[in-house]
Amino acid sequence: MTTERWTDEMVDDLASTVEQTTRNIEQTNQNVDMLVGAVNAILARDSQRDEEMRRRDRDFQQYKIENDQRFNILLEEVRFLIRKLGENQ
Repeated sequence: MTTERWTDEMVDDLASTVEQTTRNIEQTNQNVDMLVGAVNAILARDSQRDEEMRRRDRDFQQYKIENDQRFNILLEEVRFLIRKLGENQ
């Protein structure tokens, strides 16, 4: 078995490759951080939209309840008036 000795040029090439790999990893980490930030922003926006939709749904349900109550009151008044008209004839 023969052992090859590392030359200065080989060590320099290895160091250059390690440095380039390190820069690539750092750039990848920055890209991942940006993507995580973007995903978190989207999740926050979606959460706000969901809450807004729930609030609108609650408001609509309350509006519907109030309209139903007003309708029932008007219906009772109409029935009352019809009975009064029937009694007067």
